[in-house]
Amino acid sequence: MKFLALALLVLLAPRADIRFEREGLRVGEALVQGEVLELKGAGAATFLASGSSVESLTAALEIELAAGRSLTLEPGLRVTREEGGYRFAAHGSRKIRFEAAGESVVAVAPVVVSTTAEGWRIGERSLAGGALRAGLQNQDDTKENLDRMLQAKERMKPGGVSKLSSRSSRMFRGDPLTGGQAVNSISVRTIPQVSPSGAP
Repeated sequence: MKFLALALLVLLAPRADIRFEREGLRVGEALVQGEVLELKGAGAATFLASGSSVESLTAALEIELAAGRSLTLEPGLRVTREEGGYRFAAHGSRKIRFEAAGESVVAVAPVVVSTTAEGWRIGERSLAGGALRAGLQNQDDTKENLDRMLQAKERMKPGGVSKLSSRSSRMFRGDPLTGGQAVNSISVRTIPQVSPSGAP
């Protein structure tokens, strides 16, 4: 009985608004073809789409890659259909996090992902499940960050900036201009004539 209810739910569930088809990329009722990226929208999400690729700009997108295979694509990633699978790319050599059925894999972009009978093949790793989520790895491992900070500290030791205690400064007591003769009465009398604008 439970299996029958699940099968009916799958059959009656609406198809994804964005899906790859043989002719191109289907966005709602429109079919996007060609290699030129177009700005599209679906609900609150804005994305770039061509006949073979999708790049999320503002929100996670639900994409149907094939029958029984769905992808949640987070902002900052582009997925491109190519022979033998899908290529995931990010700006720069960023790390991409893939999650499926409670497991996760992190790989440096670009990454080729293909579907298998059990789930997904991501580089050299495999994940089970029909739904895959892909997003940018936001933060590097804490240990890596600590190692980088310690290395930076070691590089700063030799030479570097002199300590504040070794710097000297000159202190004046009272007004340093007191002994100056720039504005005494004799100096003022020697100026021949001053115009209202201040020029001689």
